[in-house]
Amino acid sequence: MWPLMSLFGGLNDELFTTLLELNVRFIAIVGTTAAGKTDLALGLAERFNGEIVCADSRTIYRGMDIGTAKPTPEERARVPHHLLDVVDPGERLNAATFKRLAEAAMRDITARGRVPFLVGGSGLYVDAVLFDYQFPAEADAARRAQLEAMSDGELRELLAAEDPAAYERVDLANRRRVVRAIETAGQDRGRRREMRDGTLALGLRTNKEIAQKRITQRVQKMLAEGFLDEVARIGAQYGWDSEAFNVIGYRAFKDVILGTKTVEEGVADFVRGDMMLWKKQLTWFKRNPAIRWLEGESGEVRLKEVELLVRDFLT
Repeated sequence: MWPLMSLFGGLNDELFTTLLELNVRFIAIVGTTAAGKTDLALGLAERFNGEIVCADSRTIYRGMDIGTAKPTPEERARVPHHLLDVVDPGERLNAATFKRLAEAAMRDITARGRVPFLVGGSGLYVDAVLFDYQFPAEADAARRAQLEAMSDGELRELLAAEDPAAYERVDLANRRRVVRAIETAGQDRGRRREMRDGTLALGLRTNKEIAQKRITQRVQKMLAEGFLDEVARIGAQYGWDSEAFNVIGYRAFKDVILGTKTVEEGVADFVRGDMMLWKKQLTWFKRNPAIRWLEGESGEVRLKEVELLVRDFLT
């Protein structure tokens, strides 16, 4: 492991921390599922005094360890991880809340003289940080109750008065969207056109055949580690209609536990779902021209290729 201070010509700890507090610099490692993001992030974080902020909409759930391919206790012992086990399986974590938590974690990491690594494949989570998305405020319960008590016609009239532009844009037949448009009238929203300053974005991707082979192997490994028992426990504790079963693997094996599918059918559904995710991630991240894509299949080769990029960025 290379001490980060050596990269900065021996700056003392206090001065180094002050410089980083002025401008949070971080490295994002993004890309498709089963591409090797975890291994690369662990290697770089160890070498450059880093900590990992997980940008994954699956590993946020407590108790869902096997089916989300969550970093192991051994991997977490090697490098500190943030934003794992944030919510219970019956809850949701929207992108606005993730952004707030991720930025707080990165500021804390930086203030301690270490380097934040934002790592994951959940495109909206990642881009919310990279492009500094501005989200409208959460709904106020009392205000929501007042709006819900109004008729559709009254809601449309109120929206037209408070936000004429939204009135023209929103699907007026969708009551839920009309209510939300009223709640957020006049609030800032949007994103930067380019990535925020002080960011290095690295991308990993594999071709379709390799991705499918790795995903299939990973599912078989999950089953050997007790994934079926984990699915049964989550269903019994949080209910079979909880948010947990919107996660690909748990949705695939829900019917296996309930007895309406075979294990083989569950495996096929899991692999199919992850391959659809692979395609979606590939399309999402291709839209960002600032990502430095790293080719090759060996994690060690990638690590050697990228060390100079990271060293140059940090200095």
